[in-house]
Amino acid sequence: MKVETGHTITIEYKIETDKGELIESSLGKGAPLEFTCGDGMMMPGVEKRIIGMEEGEDKNFDVPPEEAFGATDSGPVKEMDKTEFPKETVFKTGEKFTARLPEDQGNVIFEIMENKATSVLVRFHLPHEGKTLKCKVKVLKVVDPASKPKPPPPPPGAKASKPPPDKPPPK
Repeated sequence: MKVETGHTITIEYKIETDKGELIESSLGKGAPLEFTCGDGMMMPGVEKRIIGMEEGEDKNFDVPPEEAFGATDSGPVKEMDKTEFPKETVFKTGEKFTARLPEDQGNVIFEIMENKATSVLVRFHLPHEGKTLKCKVKVLKVVDPASKPKPPPPPPGAKASKPPPDKPPPK
């Protein structure tokens, strides 16, 4: 069966920059990745190249920056109040900062685009923006949700079972 949008697929994959820097891989995690094609879990450029692959198929492909983490300087722009920065911060246009994301989710890089009286306009940068990605994917399993068998209906005259009560009846 070929991969189509809406299918649940299981893949092994490895994604690197064009310079060989490992971004992500299912190979060292001990389990392949399962997701529904088209649900936004995978980069659009990767999904686009998986569609049409068949179960058991291996494929190597490149994903241009525009279909991965974006072109250089394509990140979102936001106005931030200067009180969100340490007191000693000197605000210069072009200055880049790195901040830690909550719950140990990594770092975010942002650049001051414009210095205003009480705020700054910043552009967020993704660590791999502007980079072409080298991908290796193997499709292990393809499931069309429309082909999943539905449970049979209860026999005629059968009573539906009741779920157990949350609390025992009062005594």
